[in-house]
Amino acid sequence: MKKKETRPKRSSRKELQYQQLVAQSANRAPVVVHLSNGTRLQGVVLATDNYMLLLGRQLDDPQPTLVYKQAICLVTPLDTPAVGIDPAIAAEFVPIYIPRTRKRR
Repeated sequence: MKKKETRPKRSSRKELQYQQLVAQSANRAPVVVHLSNGTRLQGVVLATDNYMLLLGRQLDDPQPTLVYKQAICLVTPLDTPAVGIDPAIAAEFVPIYIPRTRKRR
């Protein structure tokens, strides 16, 4: 009989992302959320689940913003600029991908 090979359990990307967002939610530190369409949102992570992120301007924001995780590219702390972006041009966020629009007749 061959022995069955067992591998150590690895955390999936979703689990790592979830752990990071839960830590941001518990920390209540301000973050910058970079979206795939080039928009940047600043605020505090109030709550998170498998599909969405609740982002408020303050801890007691009466109307927080609901962001789908599918639209998020990067979440960074507010203090530090994004990795790989020159601080001189950090204020001007340049979208990498611009979708082609459909020509109308």
